[in-house]
Amino acid sequence: MKHGIFVAFVYLAIDLSIFSAAWAQSVPKRGDSQLSPLISVSALAEKIEAGDEICLIEIGDKRERYEQGHIKGAHFLHWVDDIIDPRHSDRYNIPDQASIEALLSKLGVTKDSHIVVYDRFANRLSTRMYWTLNFFGHDTVQVLDGGFPSWSNSQVITGVLPMVERTNYKVTTVQQDLRANVQRVEKVVQSSSGTLIDGRPVKQYTGEEPGAVFHTSKSHQNKGHIPGAVNIPWKNHLKKDGTFKSVAELKEMYRAGGIDSDGPIITYCNEGLHAALPWFVASALLKCKNVSLYDDSMAEWANSDRPVLMAIPED
Repeated sequence: MKHGIFVAFVYLAIDLSIFSAAWAQSVPKRGDSQLSPLISVSALAEKIEAGDEICLIEIGDKRERYEQGHIKGAHFLHWVDDIIDPRHSDRYNIPDQASIEALLSKLGVTKDSHIVVYDRFANRLSTRMYWTLNFFGHDTVQVLDGGFPSWSNSQVITGVLPMVERTNYKVTTVQQDLRANVQRVEKVVQSSSGTLIDGRPVKQYTGEEPGAVFHTSKSHQNKGHIPGAVNIPWKNHLKKDGTFKSVAELKEMYRAGGIDSDGPIITYCNEGLHAALPWFVASALLKCKNVSLYDDSMAEWANSDRPVLMAIPED
C-alpha cells in the first residue's frame, strides 16, 4: 500500500513539473528565450489590433518611401545615417553606446519596450538591427518575417507619422561576446577550433568576383575568403517569398555545411551587414552556442596582408 502511494506521488510530481515547465515556456517575458525571434504578419496584426504596446521600427534607405506608406505606428531609421558608426564610413560598424542611447531615446524606447523591426530588403537590415539591440542588452525584440513586402500583401498601410514621447534610454549591459574582432577570427583560423560562416554570394566567396562594401560599392584589394570558412550565402536562408525557411530546413543546411552547434561560430561578409542574417539564424533561430559577428569583416581582412583563399571552379 505504501509503495503504491509512493509511486502515485512520484508520478504526480513528474506531471506537475512537466506542467510547470510547459507553463513557463508559454509565458514570454523580457530576456526569455521563448519569445520568438520572428513574428509573423498575422501575429503582429493581431497585436496591433489588440492595442499592445509595441515599438515598431522600419529600417530603410528612403524616408520618402516610408512616408508614402508604412505599418501604422512605425518609426523610420535610415540604414546608414542612423545605425552605423560615422567614424568608419568605409565599413558597416556598429555605433557607439552614446549614439544608440540617443537614437532609442528619440524613438521613445524604454528598457521594457517590445521592439519589432522590419525592412524592405529581405530582412538584411532588420537582422542587423536585431543584433545591434542584442549587443546593447535589449533582448525584447523581434524581426517581422518577410518584412514590409509580406505585410503590404495582406495588411493596411498608412502615411500618418506616429507621435513620439522622448525617453532617456540608458544601456546597462553590453554583450561584447556577440561581436568578434580580428584577433578572435585569427584564433579560429590558426587553431581550426570553431566555424567561420561567409554569408556572401558564392562568386565572391570563391574569388571569381571581388567583394565590395555594400553601402559604398568599394571593392576590396584581395579576392577570395578567409581560410577555413564555410560559404552559406545570406539568400539561402530565405524562401522565395522573402520569409525565413523552416528551422528544420535551416538545421539541415547548416548540418550539411559541417557547422557545429556548440560553436564557436563567427559570421562575416563584406562589411558586417549581410553577416547579420546568418548570425540571426545560427544564434536566434537554431540556438547555436557562442555565435558572434565579425563586424569589420572583409572590409578589414581583405584589405590587409592576411591570408585569403580562392576556390574558382575549373572549366
